[in-house]
Amino acid sequence: MDSGGGGGVRRRTPLPHRTLRMWKRLIWFLAVVTVTVSAQVTADAPRFTGDEIAIYRDFLLHYPEPLGEIIGMQDTTVAFVASMAFGEEPNPPNLNLEIPAYSGRKLPPEIMALTDEKAVTARIAAEGKLDSERRTHLTLSEIAFDSKHEQAAFVYSSMQGKGGSSGTVVYEQKNGQWKRKGRILNFRIA
Repeated sequence: MDSGGGGGVRRRTPLPHRTLRMWKRLIWFLAVVTVTVSAQVTADAPRFTGDEIAIYRDFLLHYPEPLGEIIGMQDTTVAFVASMAFGEEPNPPNLNLEIPAYSGRKLPPEIMALTDEKAVTARIAAEGKLDSERRTHLTLSEIAFDSKHEQAAFVYSSMQGKGGSSGTVVYEQKNGQWKRKGRILNFRIA
């Protein structure tokens, strides 16, 4: 087919090859944009506060499911999404939470140390529960605080293969200490 400009003949690439090239370019573009955006979000996010560290620490030290599930926990937070946190809860608490506008923060070393395989295995052995617990992929959301900074909530998700569990954990500050408030809300097993 004549290309119309240089007098030479240019063959058109068959449609499937053009489509494949287009998809490859689109995937590459989206990958670059995703990495750039996540890097910007993390760079603009504030450092973890002492309260956030205390809440995550307490949760991991009193993890409600088999301890083996916290080994290898994801080292960055995910977004706190209120509709996911309290979606199916019949009587969600009225916490008036201020939802963080950021996520993807790298959890501090003192939190990640609690999920180290040797540390967790030692805790399991100390509790006399050494068995063949399966590995999971645990994630923690950002923590949303109320305006008075007296109550807080976050979502955790623990996935094993095609199943797992998730729930919303609410904390309350009493006498300068963060304590888990009641049961895990919106608890789901998939």
